This record gives sequence, C-alpha cells and structure tokens, in this order.
Amino acid sequence: MLIPLTMTQGLVEGRNQRQVETEAQVARLTAAPQTLMGPFLVIPYTSEVKRTKKNEKTGEWQDVWEEIQQERCLVPRELEMEGRVQIDARRRGLYKTQVYRVTGPLKGCFSLEGQAGMPAGRNLRYGVPYLAMGITDPRGILNRMTLQMEGRTYPFLPGTRRTLPATGIHALLPDLDLAHGSAFTFEMNLELMGTRSLQLAPVAEETRVSLKGAWPAPSFEGGFAPVERAWSKDGFSAQWRIPSLSRDLDTLLRGGADAKAQHFGVAFIDPVNIYLQSERAVKYGFLFVMLTFGAFLLREALRALPIHPVQYLLVGAALAIFFLLLLSLSEHLGFPWAYAVATASNLALLGTYLTGALRSRSEGLLFTGGLALLYAVLYGLLASEDNALLLGSVLLFALLGGLMLGTRRRDWRRSPEPAGSPLVPKDRG
Repeated sequence: MLIPLTMTQGLVEGRNQRQVETEAQVARLTAAPQTLMGPFLVIPYTSEVKRTKKNEKTGEWQDVWEEIQQERCLVPRELEMEGRVQIDARRRGLYKTQVYRVTGPLKGCFSLEGQAGMPAGRNLRYGVPYLAMGITDPRGILNRMTLQMEGRTYPFLPGTRRTLPATGIHALLPDLDLAHGSAFTFEMNLELMGTRSLQLAPVAEETRVSLKGAWPAPSFEGGFAPVERAWSKDGFSAQWRIPSLSRDLDTLLRGGADAKAQHFGVAFIDPVNIYLQSERAVKYGFLFVMLTFGAFLLREALRALPIHPVQYLLVGAALAIFFLLLLSLSEHLGFPWAYAVATASNLALLGTYLTGALRSRSEGLLFTGGLALLYAVLYGLLASEDNALLLGSVLLFALLGGLMLGTRRRDWRRSPEPAGSPLVPKDRG
C-alpha cells in the first residue's frame, strides 16, 4: 500500500514543479522579482595626477602628469517611499501565479558639498552629473518616469551607466550646480510590475518605506524586519525605518550575496498552496493504512473472524486513491472543497463495502466512523501547520495508549474459539 502512496507523492511533486515552471514563464513574459537600488547621484570628472615614472631612454625617474577619469557616487541623505500594491492572478492552464503592481512616490534629498566634496586637483573638469536608479527588470516599468527636482523635470533614460546597479534607468542633470554646496530634493512617480517579491536596498542615510496592499498572506523577508506591520484577510500594511548605522554601505555598493542579505521587502506567497497541502496530506497516508489494517488485525485476533487479503487490498486501494482524488479535485475546486468531496466520496464507498464485507452493518458503520474521525483529524493537522507535529504525536500516542490499555489483559498466546461468521467456512467433517 505504500507503493501507490509513494507514486501519488511523486505526482504531487511533479505538479508542484510544474507550478514553479509556470511562475518562471509568467516572470519571463511580464517581469521578474524586483529589487530597487538607489537612487545614486553620480558625478563623472577628469583630473590630472602626478606619477613618478622611469625614463626608458635615460633610466632616470621623473614626475609626469596623467589624466584619469573617475566617478563620485553620492547616496541620498533621506529616502522615502509610499507604495500601494495591487495583486493580479495570472493563469496558464490549471496553474496560476501572482503578478503585483506597486505605485507611489519615491522621494528624498541629497546634500551636496562645494566642488562635490572633492579636493581641488590639476585641470579638474566635471562631466554631466546624472541620477541612477537600479531596477532588476526594467520591463516592469509601466509609466513614463520623470524626475522632479527643484521645480524642474528631467526625463529618465534606459540603463544606469554603471556596473552596479547594472540594470535600471538614469536621468541627466546638466543644470546641477556643483561648485557651491547645497541641498536639493527630488521626487519620482513609480509604477512598477513584478512577480513574487519586491525588495529594496537601504542605501540612503535614512530609509523610510511604507507598503500597503490587498494581499492576506505577505511574507516579510530580507535583512530588516518592518517596525510596524499588520495583516488580515482584507490586506496588509508595513513600515520600515533603517538608519545609516544599521546598514553597511560599502557592502551594498560592492554587491554580491552579502549585499543581498541587507535587502528588505515583502514576498507575495499564495496563502493556499494546494500542492504543498496535498504533499503534506500524502505524508500521513501511511497512518491511514496502518490504523485501518491494525483495526482489521485486531478484529481478527479478538473475534477469530478472518478477513481475506483481497479485502485488505481493496480497502487499502480506496485509502490510497483518496489522496489522488484530493490532488485532482483541488486543482479545480480549491483545497477545502476538494477535501470535503473526496472525503465524502471515499467514506460512502468504504461504508457500503465494509457493511457487506464484514456481514455486519454495525461493524461497517463503526469502521466508517473511525475513518471519518481520521479524516477530520488529518484536516486539522493540515490546517494547523505550526502545531501539526505536536497534534500528530499526541494522536499516535493516544491511539497506542488506547490499544495497549484495551488489550492489557489479553493472552496473545491463546486464540479464542472461532465464532460463527459468514466469512469463516463451517466444518463439514
């Protein structure tokens, strides 16, 4: 009986893998999970530096001036985002995944020192400064983004012109005064689409993020937890506040796994993953078979009424097919309704069969009632994920204790005299 259960579990895993592939396909057609990094104020400049080189002809060391090109990257002093999240379900056949759309303003301010905070150098020349914003998948940008800064509007262009962040957008700022120190504010309207998760890199000296959305099962993840959060069946809200002392800017600017560990955000997980619930249900299948067959064996031992192996096989097959029926129905009805229909159908079948096979309506109903209790307990285990192990352990302990206490006075070396039963042929000798 463990063979069909194992085959059913393999089928569940295959369908779950197909669900993962569907999410990847939807991400390829729409946008990948998004991570916002920045914005950064980038100031390109060229200057001449003195180096000491050896003259190949004379062999003497002499000072020469070389022109170098560099960039100075500044992070915002403050960065604030107020986003609203909308979730849409995308289907591909029987499989579905979630695509989100986040909208809202992204605003902050920069503090700029005189000469961009750079020491005066020989022939120091500034290039055109620009604001770079990292976006993992720019295909998810849904609006014509513009930068509002000090009453002026600057259009965004594709690319960041930087190695990190490698993908995103940038806006040229030819009017920015670099000679004198100043503080200026900026704002951009964000309308971004993505799948599965939205994360941000806290590059600013102080980062404040507020997200709200109509999704009942948010998963807050990353290196920083929200300072305030709330969720219900109607939606969620969360707020993050991250000061500069809490994050490592150098690590964020280098990138890599250590930088990703400091990102924070929310993942939009399906609150009812039918494949995960079906997989957990199949893992309890051995318990159904063991307890049912144990009850049959106990009946044989106590009443000396043998049950044919074919009857064991048919009842075990019905128990195994329940999980296959549960998986197939849940893809169309949802898990709660699928569980109810599969349970009712299986109990009706087993109740009818056992009443006839055991030649006793009372025993057939007794076994069916015990199975109904098992199905109810299993649903409770699946619904209470956090306490599933505890409840399952208590259930097994209670069943074993009941069996041991109920048979503690029985002498297992002696068998009772066979009782008259239609299942036991009469001795005609």
